[in-house]
Amino acid sequence: MSSTNPVRSMKCSGCGHMLPLDHSGPCAICGDTRKTPDVHIEGTLHFEGSVRWKHVREYYEKHPLPLVVVILVTVGSPFLGLLLGGWIGVAIGLLIGVTALVVGFLAVTKVREIREGP
Repeated sequence: MSSTNPVRSMKCSGCGHMLPLDHSGPCAICGDTRKTPDVHIEGTLHFEGSVRWKHVREYYEKHPLPLVVVILVTVGSPFLGLLLGGWIGVAIGLLIGVTALVVGFLAVTKVREIREGP
C-alpha cells in the first residue's frame, strides 16, 4: 500500500513567504517561526441518481340501482320463502339467491388508479 504526501510546500504563517519543505528556524523575511503547510488535493467526484414515485388510489364505486335491488332481494327473500313453502319455495329461493349474487357484483366496483412519475 503506497501513500502520497499531499503537502507540496510550506509557507510562513506571518508573511506568506514560500519556504522549502525541509526549512527549519525562523522565516528569513519576517522572522516568524510558525509555518503553514500548503496542501493541494485533487480529485473528481461523479454523482448520479434518479427519483421515481408511484401513487396508488383505491376506492369502491357504488352503483345505486343495483345496490337497492340487492338490499330488497335480501330483505324480501325470507318472506317469499315463508309464503311459498315446499320444493317450489326452495327452487324460487335458489333462483333469487343466484340473481342477487349476480346483481351484487354489479352494485359495487373496486377502482384502482395508478400514477407513476419519472
